[in-house]
Amino acid sequence: MELFDEKLLSEQNVKRHKLIGQVFDTYWIVEFQDKMYIIDQHAAHEKVLYERFMKNLAEKKQTSQMIAPPIIVSLSMAEEELLKKHMDRFTEVGFEIEPFGGREYSIRAVPGNLYNIASETLFTEMLDGLNDVTERVSDESIRERIASMSCKAAVKGNHRLSVQEVDALIAELLTLENPYNCPHGRPTIVAMTKYELEKKFKRVL
Repeated sequence: MELFDEKLLSEQNVKRHKLIGQVFDTYWIVEFQDKMYIIDQHAAHEKVLYERFMKNLAEKKQTSQMIAPPIIVSLSMAEEELLKKHMDRFTEVGFEIEPFGGREYSIRAVPGNLYNIASETLFTEMLDGLNDVTERVSDESIRERIASMSCKAAVKGNHRLSVQEVDALIAELLTLENPYNCPHGRPTIVAMTKYELEKKFKRVL
């Protein structure tokens, strides 16, 4: 059986969804035709942020947000080498970084989507995530790595969203070419048919 034989997330079908509610402050249950869909709000938001980030880069619409005071980061020798090697890519996605003496650097601006969560820890995690990038890896792959790491801005599980917020999230998710997996490969949505549910309750054989 094809899990998504009639596309759940499409412009014409979204009006036929019935949003049942949220469980464990993480998963949203949607009824559509004879299936129950469970949407992981964190994975779904990661996917939306990633695709938005990559689209903005491609269209040169990626925003940068100044921060005051700047974030001062102290880097190891290896981290400093990574920063120097990939500085152009960090600048391209919205960072503004200047030497601050020794192996310290001043981050004066960050990508707009990271503004509220920007920290020294987040930046060094992004740097360390590039540790295994080789000379043969393309600039596009490096952009994808940085975009993937920027998904830390996604709303977490156990964070209660309003119905309006999740409606907006599903609406943006449905515009994507592949809305069913987050950038890290985890599913954003799982499904169970009415028949499978009735079988578990032994209402059918």
